[in-house]
Amino acid sequence: MKVIEILSMIDDPSKRGEVADYINNHESEYSKLIDAAFSQSADGMEETRRRLLDLVDLLNQRIATEIIEHAIFDTDANIRIRGLKAAYRNMVDILNEELLCILDDRKSDFEARKWIVHILATTDSETFGRRLRSLARNHDEGIEIRKEAIFALTNVADDESLGTLCAVLGDSEVEIRRSGAWALSKLGDNSTINCLFAALEDEDSKVRDWAIRALRDMDDARALQGLADALHSVEPEEQIRMIRLVVEKRSEIILRAIAELLSSPDTEVRRVAAWAMGVSPYPPAAGSLEALSDDEDEQTRYYAKAALRRLGSVDPSDFGLVL
Repeated sequence: MKVIEILSMIDDPSKRGEVADYINNHESEYSKLIDAAFSQSADGMEETRRRLLDLVDLLNQRIATEIIEHAIFDTDANIRIRGLKAAYRNMVDILNEELLCILDDRKSDFEARKWIVHILATTDSETFGRRLRSLARNHDEGIEIRKEAIFALTNVADDESLGTLCAVLGDSEVEIRRSGAWALSKLGDNSTINCLFAALEDEDSKVRDWAIRALRDMDDARALQGLADALHSVEPEEQIRMIRLVVEKRSEIILRAIAELLSSPDTEVRRVAAWAMGVSPYPPAAGSLEALSDDEDEQTRYYAKAALRRLGSVDPSDFGLVL
């Protein structure tokens, strides 16, 4: 059976493993087919190229890399993107210097540049980290490719990259600030606490939300105390949003701060704080919740009573609390 006929068997998904094994054991035959399929004069070989790329993840490293290298520099844009995606999945790094040239060419299409950013970050962040940091900060670049560089820096996470992510929190573009705050929330590094505190005052609510999440999830007393302090210093509308974001953090620092808002003069703040005490019961809040059982607001009374019922089944030692 001809090599191209064997390859066509992958149209039956159950045969893919069998075909991949055959190709891995007959590399020289398929190297010739790969060269022919991706040659500039390869008219009518589109289906063969597609099948080779469909199979690439099952092939050994040498032959998979050969397919990927051909695909990345193919004249067909869809084949190029499929080749780049395969390079990312298979951690192919031998083409990185060539890929950097494509990334540096702003005339290259965005989709190709995006995948190259992530390939460089995951395969050799030590070599290309500086280039990615520069791309993230570069106001002459488009916002979308800058955002991809920011996302990619979460795979680098050295001091310089953390510094860049903090720096972009002060960017003039809100989309960049949002991306930077998201990236820091994913990394959860306590060296970024101070810049996240500053982001709590950003004019954009989504930036603030990601900063809150980042601080909330750090399990760092200073981060949590900063959130607790902010909870008391912001306007009622912001207090409500913050309560909803931090309530599930079963931290004494956070729960105490929410409990203190049970006596807020703002009805909506009291209501949401009472609701929060039902989501994450906090025994020291029992007295304040009992007082809210007679609150002028019906919903507040409902949430306060619901929280008290939950407290009846809660062991304070579960929270590390001594009453």
